[in-house]
Amino acid sequence: MSKHIRQFEFAWGRLAFLSIAIIFSSLIGWFGQPLISNNTDAINTIVTIFSILAGFLIAVITFIAEPALARAKNWEELQKLKPLVEKKLARQSILFVLYLATLGLALLMFLVPDDYHNILVWFERAFLALAIFIFILSFTLPGSLMKIQMERYESILESSAPQNLQRDSKDQQV
Repeated sequence: MSKHIRQFEFAWGRLAFLSIAIIFSSLIGWFGQPLISNNTDAINTIVTIFSILAGFLIAVITFIAEPALARAKNWEELQKLKPLVEKKLARQSILFVLYLATLGLALLMFLVPDDYHNILVWFERAFLALAIFIFILSFTLPGSLMKIQMERYESILESSAPQNLQRDSKDQQV
């Protein structure tokens, strides 16, 4: 039961983090818009950063299923781990789509003619707000990668343990 309570509390913490990130990034987008207006160097820097982050995220996504594959001994265990892997993949895929949305907004800003100044200002606000929001979310990537690597390490450690230790650890889990 405590496991379910911890998951429930964690969801509230994640919701609070997302809410604060949205509010903060919206304020920066609104008030910081003049900083990127007609500033191609700033926009190009943001585009470069998110292009690199998108590549890094693809690497993370390729490693997500690996610990589950190493840990599972048979088809049934793979089936049990499938929802967890799907959840992790979905979370990282959303982040990747948001990276692409940020890059798409940058493209739209360059395509909007100067005659449509009001539309351009809103695109710039959205671009900066989304860039800040996604940048904040990107701070979770090292933790995700570390968790994936620790799961991989633990599954290899478990599979390479001497036979008598493997039985003891399974008996303790029951």
